[in-house]
Amino acid sequence: MKKSILATVILSLLAVAPVAQAASSSYNIQTTWYEPDTQPRDSIFIGSFDYDSATHAVTNLKGILSESMSGDTLAYPNDNMAWLTLNNQLVSWYDATLGGTFAATFKNTTTNTFSTMLGGDGWSPQAGVDIGGVYYNYPVKALNPGNAYALIFVPDSPLTALTQAQLDKVAYADCAPLIGAGGYGGGGMMGAVCMTGTSAAGYGAIGTMSGVPLSQTITAAVPEPESYAMFLAGLGLMGFIATRRKTLS
Repeated sequence: MKKSILATVILSLLAVAPVAQAASSSYNIQTTWYEPDTQPRDSIFIGSFDYDSATHAVTNLKGILSESMSGDTLAYPNDNMAWLTLNNQLVSWYDATLGGTFAATFKNTTTNTFSTMLGGDGWSPQAGVDIGGVYYNYPVKALNPGNAYALIFVPDSPLTALTQAQLDKVAYADCAPLIGAGGYGGGGMMGAVCMTGTSAAGYGAIGTMSGVPLSQTITAAVPEPESYAMFLAGLGLMGFIATRRKTLS
């Protein structure tokens, strides 16, 4: 009798677990900002994130951001641009009006990106536009933290194409120091100004080198082989317990 009850409890837990896990899924993302001054090279963020459809929460956003001022005449994916690693998701919020979630991942472990001399939060695209893209701790170059970020938008149905209003709000900033003459060879700084990508419709001005949001594509991540193995093992365990339950009863 006790074994039968135990088997019933385990079956119940196994039946509920997939439902709870199904709300959270993993996705890949590629966001591109058109850079007229560095063609054929654009600023591109390539990354991944987890999304919980029940809470609209975006977590674990991480990836790489290209520096279009670096490299030669080759465009992505045959480029040799420098790429920054952005593995610190520090900001996320839900926008009911646009119907989706914003999330930003940073190069550093703080959001300090733009100067706060005129106020502002020091990182948001609007703060960057208001200060003209000037770096954090200006005018002391040695204190520029060299931060960078990508701000993405995940609609309520992640695989749905963005509307123009949603696309207008994705943005990036690159305040990493320049390397090499004229900045070619890496970096996102132009004197005191960080390289940015924004739209006039979204923030009142285009990027500091005229960069604007061009596209964003989200695709479902392919599960790792280990995930399939665990799933099949779980099915086998459920079948075994069900058989034992009949025997014990």
